[in-house]
Amino acid sequence: MTDKIPDPPNYPPYSSGPAWTEPEIHVHFTAEEPQESRWDFSWVQPAKNLGAIACAWIPANIWAATLNDVEREQSASGAWVMGGFVLTVAVIRLVQDHRFFNRFLVWMGVLGLVLALPVFTAVVDVMTGGGR
Repeated sequence: MTDKIPDPPNYPPYSSGPAWTEPEIHVHFTAEEPQESRWDFSWVQPAKNLGAIACAWIPANIWAATLNDVEREQSASGAWVMGGFVLTVAVIRLVQDHRFFNRFLVWMGVLGLVLALPVFTAVVDVMTGGGR
């Protein structure tokens, strides 16, 4: 028996075919947005609020005197309604437009209410359902 070794495969020569080119590598970087802190208190704006409090101090005393007169001449509930209405309008204006004048009006209303009316007594009365 004759064992015949098969012929080697007929591969094409190395030089046949397209010339080898270096591959092009493209790298794309996508910048990730930095995560916002969960403790963002920038809305407090302490410098603006302290400035508004300082500017509103004298007008707040005048407003407090007016509320005190209303409480003495009419009733405490009338003074609360009057002060609450002014404070509500001032807060709505501040929410709509964050300007210094609106912040000033809010602090004038808050300081006027705190200086003239018994705030803590009123809170206790509301929470307990009691009254004078």
